[in-house]
Parts: sequence; C-alpha cells; structure tokens
Amino acid sequence: MNDDLEYIYDGTFEGFLSCVCASFMRREVPGHIYVEEGVPLLGETATWIPTDWKAAQSVYVSLSRKIGMEAQDVVKEAFLTHLPNKEMILFRYICLGYRLGRLVLSEEDWQEETSGQKAVPDLCQRKLIRTVLSAVTLYRAEVKNVEGTIRFRSFSDVMISCIMPKNRILPSLADHFERRFIRNNFLVYDKTHQMAALHREEGTMVTRMDHMQLPVLYDENHVYTNLWKSWYDHMQIQTPADPKYALNEMKGRLWWEIRSGEGA
Repeated sequence: MNDDLEYIYDGTFEGFLSCVCASFMRREVPGHIYVEEGVPLLGETATWIPTDWKAAQSVYVSLSRKIGMEAQDVVKEAFLTHLPNKEMILFRYICLGYRLGRLVLSEEDWQEETSGQKAVPDLCQRKLIRTVLSAVTLYRAEVKNVEGTIRFRSFSDVMISCIMPKNRILPSLADHFERRFIRNNFLVYDKTHQMAALHREEGTMVTRMDHMQLPVLYDENHVYTNLWKSWYDHMQIQTPADPKYALNEMKGRLWWEIRSGEGA
C-alpha cells in the first residue's frame, strides 16, 4: 500500500467500483479514497478516477463470482452506510474476499487453521469483516424500521413523506415502495442526506434534493391524532385510554416529520 497515493471519485457506488478496478489494472494500492466534494489538501500523488460503467460492472459481477452472491448486496449496502472511511474499509474487504471467498460473508465457517485446510481470517482480518457485516446489519435493521413506521401524506396526486435516517436507505426504500405502491405516485424525502426517491408510472429514481417545501394542510393536533391512531393500529398495540398520553408520545416520535410540512 502506498499511503501517499490518493484516489478521488464522484461519490457514486459505480465510481467507487471504478476505483477498485483502477487499482487492479494499475497494480497499485491507494492509501486513501476520497469523494470529490470536501476533499482535504491533496498531494502530488492524488489521482482522479472517472466513473467507468463497464469497469464498475465487471467488479460488481466479480463479487458474486469470486466471493458469493450475497457479496453484491453486502458491498452495496455497506457503501450506503455512514461507516467512517468506508471506501478504504470496503476496498480492503473486497480484496480480502477475492482471497478467502465466502469466508468474508459469515463467521459460521471460521475455524482454526490446520495443515491442509483453506486459509481462514486472522485476527485483523476478522475485525475488518465484522466491521463491514455489523454496518450492513444496522443498515438492514434501519430499513425495516422505517418501512414499518413511515407515514405518507396525500398532496393532490402524490403521496409524500419526510424521513431522517442515519444511513442512505432511500434506494432500499424505493424498491420496497415501488412494489407496494405500483399505481401510486410517491416521493420520499431524506432530509439527512438531502436526497429524494420519486416514483411515477414511468419508473422510480433516487436523486439529489437540497430542500423541500410543503404546504400546511391541517392543524397540528389533527395531524398528530391521525398519526398516533394509525401508528398504534399498525403496531397492533391497544390504543391508550388517555388520548393526551398518546398525542404527546407521537409528538415526541414524529415532531421532525410534522415540522417538515412547515419547511423541510
């Protein structure tokens, strides 16, 4: 590894895979991989890696061929997490996967190495694998949580919702709600990462959205009342006898969502 060698890319998943391909094609190992925006002061060895769709596809296909089918989802979902320094962590994870195969996908097959057996991860490698798999587990848990608790509001011919996730879960949410709301237009705004998933009859796309302004259609208490009633119904929990208790609890849970109607 050359600690002074820095790769710069556009921040997309395809751009990251292009960096992986470039490293193998050039027979060099970068010490850092940075996103184009917010790059620190660069040295003379900084290299811009353009997004190459064919190169990205070749790496993506190799994940399933050399590691296992699950590797594609693991790498893609880990890339969408807020894991610090995720580019270099995933770069090392992919390289390790090319060497150890399915052993990087689960701890179940790990055993002490004996003569004649296939190599198994050492302690440092196990730490790397656990870091990636733990990030993916948290990502998937957040997706399931938001899928079950998200609430849409109808505006003319589109359903709109605002979320504030820790991870970039919009691609997974878009796939889920595209199957669920086939004939409905919807927009899910990720206020944390300033992105939006838009679905219309023509298809679904995830795009950048810096700001979203929605009109206030209802008085605050009426909106909260509808929210806490539907939430208790969805979770199959008996509705509290005291409406004020339920109203205050839902305000604490969904205050940011109601405020988004006043200007996200």
